[in-house]
Amino acid sequence: GCYRKTPCKGCPWVTENAGSFPPDALKHSANTAHDMSNHRFGCHESGAEKPATCAGFLLRGADHNLAIRLDILRGRINPLAIHDDGRELFRSYRDMAVENGVREDDPAIAACR
Repeated sequence: GCYRKTPCKGCPWVTENAGSFPPDALKHSANTAHDMSNHRFGCHESGAEKPATCAGFLLRGADHNLAIRLDILRGRINPLAIHDDGRELFRSYRDMAVENGVREDDPAIAACR
């Protein structure tokens, strides 16, 4: 049930941070943006001790994520508490990945919403 309410300073979903993340890491996490995924996109700044779901992901990449939808229904995530803090975010996981060096035709992002 731990999640960020706003994107962290270095959030990959923030457009001004484009190019700061390795394409392989984004290819590895692409399954979080697949239809009915049960994987969450974690905040890279939260660390392994207290992992948290990324606010940028919750705002732009989790609409079709089954795990997140169930967390909302169970009251573990309050979508009204999450906001972009005035920062521009990518529209989708695919857009974020491409702007960070993943090829548009890469099979890893083919199923991303």
